[in-house]
Amino acid sequence: MNIHTLLRIARVATTCTVLFISSDASAQTKSSPKTNVVISEVTSLATTFCIGRYALDFPVGSRISGGNYIYKFTRLEKPEQISLQSFEAAIAEKEKALKAMKHEIEPSLLRLSLRPDTHSHILVFWEEDFTEAIAEVEGYRWIDGIRFVIKGRAGMSKPSHGTISRQDIVINRMREILAHLRPRSDGEIPSEPGYCFEGGFISSPKWGNEEAGIDIDIAGHPDAFISVWFYPLAMSKHDRPLLERMSGVLQSLGRLATSVRVLRSGDRQVGPYRGQEHLATAPNSGGMRGHSFIWETEGQGTFETPALKIELTTGHRDKDGNPQKTKLTDEQAMKLWDEVLNSFRVRPTASPEKLLHRDPAAGMPQPAKTPQSGAAHPAESAS
Repeated sequence: MNIHTLLRIARVATTCTVLFISSDASAQTKSSPKTNVVISEVTSLATTFCIGRYALDFPVGSRISGGNYIYKFTRLEKPEQISLQSFEAAIAEKEKALKAMKHEIEPSLLRLSLRPDTHSHILVFWEEDFTEAIAEVEGYRWIDGIRFVIKGRAGMSKPSHGTISRQDIVINRMREILAHLRPRSDGEIPSEPGYCFEGGFISSPKWGNEEAGIDIDIAGHPDAFISVWFYPLAMSKHDRPLLERMSGVLQSLGRLATSVRVLRSGDRQVGPYRGQEHLATAPNSGGMRGHSFIWETEGQGTFETPALKIELTTGHRDKDGNPQKTKLTDEQAMKLWDEVLNSFRVRPTASPEKLLHRDPAAGMPQPAKTPQSGAAHPAESAS
């Protein structure tokens, strides 16, 4: 996640007139009196999205416009509708093509082809004829007209412990994921514990190395969207707290910082997660004012307390790259923000009570206390 942070800081420094300076830091909101303004521009929250093991409420008609999902170091592709015949034919064609291409050391690019069950396949292969360090591992499953594709990577170096190869570790992980997959509509909120992704669900009682980053377009507001990220982050990788980072960014803008209006900034707890928020408004590149609201916590270094970031952006460019004017006033944007953020929760089956009553020192997310070096995503390969 900090990779997004660094990129956005850089963007702020080079395009100082853009509002989204607050995008640099994951923000966590300060408790303050809520506005009682009646908002006709924003519909009531009634659409619930399941993201990983979390749930979040949005105005009716809002939709997911993009996302990346990583579960136990494997990337989950968006499921697609396909016939069983086409599913089998596509895998057979890929396997044939891999077998036909020579590798510098092995007979072909295809290392292994497995069939865990009737409608599941696993292929292990080299991406290039000269590759030796990392093998690609892809899993496929067909369920009731839906194709799932899962992608992972396996390092070829000798394991530091045990006798099982890294390739076997990834294959076993792939088998487990394929066995617990099922289709899911975006409106379905599963009653069983597990990981939600767009179009699918992986049942699993235990939290694991899970992350996601998605955008949800706000119904009735083509210029507005909310982004949600979560990812595991070791304590050693924590950055400076959001508000400390934001202060530095504003100082770097110099006189241009006067065009930025901070609407609210401070500590804010969302459910069991302690974090900080920064709500600002500033002109976009078209000179029209928009909003950039951020809340974040860097977590407590466990799977159950990952780093979390939620962001509301208004006034962003349309699909043709043209600046847009937001219809939301500051009061309306803040009301929408509070309602969506307050709805963020761990799904009940994931035992949120355990998080709520946990001793902060034993795992409650809190802002980092001292500056740290930039954090990075966990590796996506078992190398």
